[in-house]
Amino acid sequence: MNKKNQFITAQIENACQKNYEPHFFDFFDRGQQNALKPVLNRQDEPFLFYGGVENTERKMLCIYPEYVDQTDLEWPIEALFFKNDFEDVDHRNILGTLMQLGIERKVIGDIFVTDDCIEIIYQKHLRSFLLLNFTKINRHRITPEVLSLNEIRYYPPKVKTLHIVAASDRADGIINKIWGFSRSESITCITQHRLRVNDEEVSKKDFRLHEGDILSLRGKGKARIKELGALTKKGHLKMTVDKYI
Repeated sequence: MNKKNQFITAQIENACQKNYEPHFFDFFDRGQQNALKPVLNRQDEPFLFYGGVENTERKMLCIYPEYVDQTDLEWPIEALFFKNDFEDVDHRNILGTLMQLGIERKVIGDIFVTDDCIEIIYQKHLRSFLLLNFTKINRHRITPEVLSLNEIRYYPPKVKTLHIVAASDRADGIINKIWGFSRSESITCITQHRLRVNDEEVSKKDFRLHEGDILSLRGKGKARIKELGALTKKGHLKMTVDKYI
């Protein structure tokens, strides 16, 4: 266990020992949530992950006393909302701008980018800072409005469906088909720890992918294995992939 995980585990244990009122933590991705669940289960205290609206990937953790109903939890979550009138703004642009402002990823939830609007979920204590400093993206002036917790909406990711053929279900032979580079570059991406599958880092080039897996390649984007189909006459694997755009 690395120092970061040790620190989070210590915070969880302390909250469970002093569980007199709800304790809210940062946002965690799905890999972090899965890693924390065994720790939380050992403490035998009520807990819940929630991202501000159903189906979010990044969720805040709350540990709360048994006498508190989870429907009464007052989550410190809000969102910024503004129209998307830009052709050159995407998830990476937005996250990069926030990071340049000194905001840590752990206090930001899901970021939704549609053709019409952009919604950014965040920890409530950031409101004043964001309204004062988050005023431009890619030189475009923005005027966000604040959404309360019950106003936050979920937006399905915008995808482009790809039909590809790969030699097998190995990650190194698939990511190059999705993002359009050589097999050797695929291996480099994996050995440089740039690939995550279901929010877990992949370090082996022969890692096998399955239907439903969500791939995140640093610097390139995300994709989901929608379907692993039949084999071709040459024994290659047909598959359908939703590439996030």
